[in-house]
Amino acid sequence: MEFGIISLGNHAMTKIIPAIIDSGNKIGAIYSSNRVKGEKISEDLGAEFFDDIDKLLKYDLDAVYISSPNFLHYHYASKALKSGKDVLLEKPMTLKVEESIDLVNVSESEGRKLAIGFHLRFHPGIQKMKEILNSSDMGNIIAVYGKWTHLSSHSLPSDSWWGIPEQAGGGSIVGTGVHVLDSFVNILGKDILSVMAKNHPACKIIEDTFSINVVFGNGTIANSLSSRKIPSTNNDLVIYGDNAVLKLTNAYDTKVKSILLKDEKEIGKYDSKYDMYLSEIKDFSGKSEYIANGRDGVISTKLHILSQESSCKGKELKFQ
Repeated sequence: MEFGIISLGNHAMTKIIPAIIDSGNKIGAIYSSNRVKGEKISEDLGAEFFDDIDKLLKYDLDAVYISSPNFLHYHYASKALKSGKDVLLEKPMTLKVEESIDLVNVSESEGRKLAIGFHLRFHPGIQKMKEILNSSDMGNIIAVYGKWTHLSSHSLPSDSWWGIPEQAGGGSIVGTGVHVLDSFVNILGKDILSVMAKNHPACKIIEDTFSINVVFGNGTIANSLSSRKIPSTNNDLVIYGDNAVLKLTNAYDTKVKSILLKDEKEIGKYDSKYDMYLSEIKDFSGKSEYIANGRDGVISTKLHILSQESSCKGKELKFQ
């Protein structure tokens, strides 16, 4: 598969571009608003450079990977799908529910693949937890807890899009929180009843901390905590059944370094030799069995937006 890369942020440079190359796929074209950087990286990779998105999308590519600023996700992904390209889109899918739904409709009408970059769907420990839940004596799942926090040691430039509410779409929730929420959906399913959330500072789009309770149809309560003000220790995923407890240490990260415990006894260990992003690219360019699809992305956008609304209104809201 020949990929085009739209935007050269740190994540694209350090995670996805190496994964595409290591998977045996090819990078044929690159778009960047930074001509100096774009031309240098394109030359290094033997790819064509474009500073015009429409010209890149006319190039002979099978797919594009989009990691542009959040507010441009919908615009670029819609153009790419309509130009006949499969799309791997970074989270958050879009900043409006109706835009996420529209991307799914466009992908289906164009017959193109649309996937969202929730790399934790490829964490071997999380995959093992799903197997255990489907086959073991965990009993009823009462509660789930997931935490992805970190201390932000740098301040963003005053003109950065990350500090503009309508461009970033959120603070910690779009940085790490959506990953935790997607892990709940991946493990527990899509039958969601309601959301109750609180953020800090209260009712701010660009928040530093977000606590979100999601109630699933079987009664399970799943709590997500994301923050830029809390240290990254114990970024664990814990599943409480009425017969047993599963815990995956350091579940939430960009690399794998976790221990899986059942009732505090080690039953699995996973290290950095496993590359989640490589698995993600292989799946996307192959059968796409495990990767988050567009409809998963719509659920993520709904949870993201509903959590912000719940926090501001101070009440539990139905998930529709």
